[in-house]
Amino acid sequence: MTHSRAARRFLGMNAAFSGLNGLMALVAAGMLAPILIEFPENWMPLALRLMGLGLIGFSALLVFLARNRFVTRAAVNEIVLLDTIWVVGSVVLIAFFGDLLTTPGLLIVTAVAIVVAFFAIAQFASAAKITKPVPIAEVTMRDGKLYASVKRTVKAPTETVWDVMTDHPAYADVASNIAKVEVMSGDGLGMKRRCYGPKGENWEETCDVFEPGKSFGFRIHTEAEDYPYPIAELSGRWTVEQHPLGSEFDIQIIAEPKGNPVARWLFSAIAKQQFKGVLIDLADGWATRMESEAKA
Repeated sequence: MTHSRAARRFLGMNAAFSGLNGLMALVAAGMLAPILIEFPENWMPLALRLMGLGLIGFSALLVFLARNRFVTRAAVNEIVLLDTIWVVGSVVLIAFFGDLLTTPGLLIVTAVAIVVAFFAIAQFASAAKITKPVPIAEVTMRDGKLYASVKRTVKAPTETVWDVMTDHPAYADVASNIAKVEVMSGDGLGMKRRCYGPKGENWEETCDVFEPGKSFGFRIHTEAEDYPYPIAELSGRWTVEQHPLGSEFDIQIIAEPKGNPVARWLFSAIAKQQFKGVLIDLADGWATRMESEAKA
């Protein structure tokens, strides 16, 4: 567990507040200028609109971070810094240029600063609870292909780890993107299995690497007409080896998206966090079962 839920909740609230204020500044700048400022200049509505665009962009960034289960403490604290700058800027505005503001303007600037200060404090406090996930996961895009991997140490012998990893029907119990796995034929090299997604979509896989007790791999039949995802090639490798703590298993996925450069870029942008989340959940789920069976 990364304990990021509270931080992401406050980021989401901050996003809604910033987006709403940004939208108001963008669409109602002409009306807001005389409400906020005693004697508004002609350029002030434009300045408010630019500020509104900035707040909308900031809101979009907050939404992106709030949707990331593995948002880091550093990323949240960067938002805290930006919120703090806003609060300090508001204090400077009131202290040194308060006479330029109307009474409603002073109240609005003060109220917004108080809300932003609340978000800064809440985000800072919740960021302190964020921890790195135990599995070490990486997702990168190189030469038009997506490379995803995860490593996890477990307090279990390699034999137990191997048995859990090769329990193919039980794979669906720990993989969040898999609802069911059926072994169609064979055992070991050449084995065929069919995997089902959460919406009933399914595809066939063939074991193309098999070293008993050490590693195995599957090639997914993306060339099939009914393959449900925009991927041209997809393969996975699972390995286990001894570790001072017991064992370490490793999962590596290589995916080549279909389509033109724009489609491939969109795929990588969306798939990176999805692959990372699936692999971390899988590694944690497997580790729990492996360590439980080792104690039995």
